[in-house]
Amino acid sequence: MTTCPRLTEVDRADIFHNVRDAAAQVIAAKGATNWAVGLAVVRILEAILRDEQSVLTVSSLLEDYCGISDVCVSVPCLMGRQGVGLPLPLPYSETELAALRHSAELLKATARQTGF
Repeated sequence: MTTCPRLTEVDRADIFHNVRDAAAQVIAAKGATNWAVGLAVVRILEAILRDEQSVLTVSSLLEDYCGISDVCVSVPCLMGRQGVGLPLPLPYSETELAALRHSAELLKATARQTGF
């Protein structure tokens, strides 16, 4: 069995910046990202229609997921005929968990500011 090496903080920072900046890079290159959204919707619909029970990262209302509740956050979930299943538990490091909780709090604050 092959094991994957642990990601370093530099690796994590690179991944973070690449993900964060991906849409801007696509827009700079071709002017829009509209096809990506359509492809994502198609993939989600396939998982539902075929009852695949696929693991997809989708945004849904969380209730006590790693201490996070009452906010929609994208985390890996099983997708099948019933739609979004329960979020899957992941082995987050303390740093990752703190960042996830911070993101959830920012989303809650933004929702409150817009009246939701």
